[in-house]
Amino acid sequence: MHPTAPRSTSPAPTPPASPSRPARRTAALAAGTGAALAATVLLGAGPAAAAPAPPAPPQAPPTAGLPGTGELSALATARPATLAAAQEQFLARTPARYAEQEVVWAPCPPEWLQLPQSAELLECAAVQVPRDWGAPEEGEPLRVAISRLPRPEGERPARTVVTNPGGPGGSGLELAAAIGAVPGLEGTEVVGLDVRGTGASSPLRCGQAAALAQASAPDYRDRSAEALVATADAMAATAAACADDPLVDVVTTEQTVADIDLVRHVLDRETIDWVGYSGGTWLGAQYATYFPARTGRFVLDSAVDVTAAFQSVFAENQPPAFQRRFEQDFAPWAAQHARLFHLGATPEEVGATYERLRADLAARPLQVPVLGLSVDGPLLDALVLQSMYGKANFETLAWTLRGLRTVADLAAWGDRAGAERATAELTRRLEELLPPELMSAEDAGAEDGGVPPHPFTLQATFLATTCNDTAWSRGSAFWEELSERQGSAYPLRGWATLQQPCGYWDRPALTLPRPDGRDLPPLLVVQSENDPATPVEGARATREALPSSRMVTVTGEGDHGLYGTVGNACVDEVVTTFLVTGEAPAGDVTCEGTGIPDPGLARLLDTPLRDLLPGA
Repeated sequence: MHPTAPRSTSPAPTPPASPSRPARRTAALAAGTGAALAATVLLGAGPAAAAPAPPAPPQAPPTAGLPGTGELSALATARPATLAAAQEQFLARTPARYAEQEVVWAPCPPEWLQLPQSAELLECAAVQVPRDWGAPEEGEPLRVAISRLPRPEGERPARTVVTNPGGPGGSGLELAAAIGAVPGLEGTEVVGLDVRGTGASSPLRCGQAAALAQASAPDYRDRSAEALVATADAMAATAAACADDPLVDVVTTEQTVADIDLVRHVLDRETIDWVGYSGGTWLGAQYATYFPARTGRFVLDSAVDVTAAFQSVFAENQPPAFQRRFEQDFAPWAAQHARLFHLGATPEEVGATYERLRADLAARPLQVPVLGLSVDGPLLDALVLQSMYGKANFETLAWTLRGLRTVADLAAWGDRAGAERATAELTRRLEELLPPELMSAEDAGAEDGGVPPHPFTLQATFLATTCNDTAWSRGSAFWEELSERQGSAYPLRGWATLQQPCGYWDRPALTLPRPDGRDLPPLLVVQSENDPATPVEGARATREALPSSRMVTVTGEGDHGLYGTVGNACVDEVVTTFLVTGEAPAGDVTCEGTGIPDPGLARLLDTPLRDLLPGA
């Protein structure tokens, strides 16, 4: 229960400034981040003639750590297994000015949201959190922005589901509207949040500089000595861009899970439920590890391997998974419709077409002046990689590849007029599909003290979180060798592993605990077999590491993010039942995928190109 002392009131949301068009476009294209109690067993020696002492009480196993460079914090090793212990620890680590604040809900400022029309659906609030949970009395408070989908007047729902879209660093305010609208959740309070560093919360401001530095690197398939040196310099510059940001050392998962536990407290909940996607599964698994007694009904959708370091998650595990998705799902589908897309009659021919197109664009980038785009090899890779996240993007990607192939062929044949006409056709199509926020003409930027545009804060928070949380191999030699091996085997994503700012990052002395499922209630791990971003092998490792979990495997499917997003009735029923009733399946569950839709020209205009642009 909460203390009965008077509460202070947090300020209502203050609208931040809006970003400018060049800032938005650059970011979208470049983004592509206390006191605790401990149990001790004392063993004493009795007199020699005494009866044998009773067995010592069981002692919790020591908390294992993920790769890091510091000791596990007291917060990480405490792991309160009862609500009483959890509350005692919370009050011990949390100054009264934070613990006693009230949430003041108000209409969301449109500038807080990526889609301003969402402001009509949601209400928002600002929660003050310590700058550094290691020294919570020090420093100015930070803001964590939260949202909810208002429910009809009446008794408050009995449970709260907190949501997170992943990234790490994705803005989660609008996710409350999406999850809250899932049929069956009408009686549940759904809360979204922007984690520290991102969106409408206290932002990291180094994202634009980091994005520009990373974008300055040459094509990662260029293995010349000059290109390798330039890449190393660009990655070092990317890391240096955030080195002086005053918040960079405190944008970590450990700080964020403590923020979320404070949000839980000010929402007047003893426990929270959780729906996290992608990087949100890492965050959810860490929250459950730090605060098992506070863990309610947790859903980890499209799960990373929570037992591995981020280097493995991103640099080592993703290249084979993206290649599998392309070769087993997209290429056969595109070949099946060869008469429409002209990309090849077999999966192998589709892959060869892509490689030829990439080589042409690497040698002669296609300028799209109206949109401010230069489509070169790396940008083509980014479009393809982002399309692999969802099969709804496949048709848009296929038409785009056909258009690019047509322009490249006409240019190679010397048909300048034909190439210009084809480019104009491609430009019109891209202009129709580009998300509205990229076309904004608003003038305000982050320099005036407002919240930076979401793509900037995503870029910065992604870097800070992934580089700070776990240790990475240092310097250029390791990454040159790894990317050579990965690129040769998995060219779609493997060559890009050369570009790793975390290999040059000056991280704090931090070690996160390795989730082991101790003292946890049932959890759900939801996963498609051909997920490119969080491969099924990592989800299986997560399932094994969390013994109380159940795994929902979706066969014949590769979409990333499944619950409430792709219309899979089996997945939606299992997850909603779990969230509403707490009833977990008796064992692991298999659901069938929904299949890749046949091409339809109308769908081309219905799919935003945002899904094809770099970013989470």
